[in-house]
Amino acid sequence: MEAIAYRIIKYLDSDQIFWNDVERMHMMLGIQVFLHNIIMIGTILFLAQIADIFWEAVFLLTSYGALKMSAGGVHFKKSSTCLIGTGIFVVIGVFISRQLHITLFSIVFIYLICFIALTLIGPQGTENNPISEKNYIKLKKRTMFLVFIYLIITIVMSISIGHIPNLLFVAVVFETLSLFPSYIKRRGIF
Repeated sequence: MEAIAYRIIKYLDSDQIFWNDVERMHMMLGIQVFLHNIIMIGTILFLAQIADIFWEAVFLLTSYGALKMSAGGVHFKKSSTCLIGTGIFVVIGVFISRQLHITLFSIVFIYLICFIALTLIGPQGTENNPISEKNYIKLKKRTMFLVFIYLIITIVMSISIGHIPNLLFVAVVFETLSLFPSYIKRRGIF
């Protein structure tokens, strides 16, 4: 992707008169991230379409992605491992949500555990995606807000449609679990 980004930047500013070196690096990084996300999301949703879980995958990927952007946690360093890991999570997450049959009380209880865990140890940055002191409180509040909204949506939907939709629940549980490796590494627990 770096080569593609380089070619795009070279095409857009062939005479090197519009941007200085720092701006070119920012543009290259932005294009690389954009291409990575388009390719990753497109591939995952293509596979979800083949597996006949397209809309559930869109919903899970969107809800998990929103939570991941504020809570942080495990991030893979290579695009290929990110694609594989996220793809496996989405496909398995949809199938787990379909097979998960627990009471609403249990789901609310687990949501509360996740809420507390995310409040105590979140958000978690990584080497490649650090969290600045300035954004830490804002991201923590956003994470808590999202988990609360996901809980409310889960309760309202379970009451209105007669069964518990578990996609948001799966996203919250998985995101909570994804914070622990970064937390343990940062604290030097093991």
